[in-house]
Amino acid sequence: MRSLLEQQYAALADWLDEVPVSAHLVEPVGLGDWTVRELVAHLGLGIGLARYVVAAPPGAVPLSLGDYVRAYPPAADQIAGMTREISAEFGEDLVGGFRRTAGEAFAALDRLDAEVYQARRGPITREDFLMTRLLELVVHGDDLQRALGRADAPLLPGAVVAVSCALTVAYQERAGVSPPWGGLDWIRRAAGRVADNDPALPLL
Repeated sequence: MRSLLEQQYAALADWLDEVPVSAHLVEPVGLGDWTVRELVAHLGLGIGLARYVVAAPPGAVPLSLGDYVRAYPPAADQIAGMTREISAEFGEDLVGGFRRTAGEAFAALDRLDAEVYQARRGPITREDFLMTRLLELVVHGDDLQRALGRADAPLLPGAVVAVSCALTVAYQERAGVSPPWGGLDWIRRAAGRVADNDPALPLL
């Protein structure tokens, strides 16, 4: 998972430079009043949070991935505020800021020798935490390509499959059955990007 996370980050960062995303920063992305600027900054925030996780206390019971991401909506205002802060920190070099923050995050992860992390929303296994970071890259990479009217964001097949499977497990925990979708379509539904009358959705 660690290797896949870095591969997806690198592919997405290169694509942001190739677009170039710097020519589209004021365009809306369909997530409240956020623009492309805020969404790229949010990518930096998402990966950058890995700099602050620590080993969980002995005996800590990790949350499931589904329970962990369920804490996102109630924290929406806090997340938006942190996104604005990191956007200001990155200034005009958003992709450069994303790259620097990711480099620091991967270095921090490699120094942390623990199977259970204490993260912002509670204790979580190492693999599930890495999955939450991969989920951020895939969901928001897809948000960006749709906001820019493109379909070429490098969402790695392995990353899409991994995130789709993780969200399937989260859905099964909540609904008691498997979802009738898979792949990127399922990820969009699970993330609330596609409207659905399923009371178990969205998952985050």
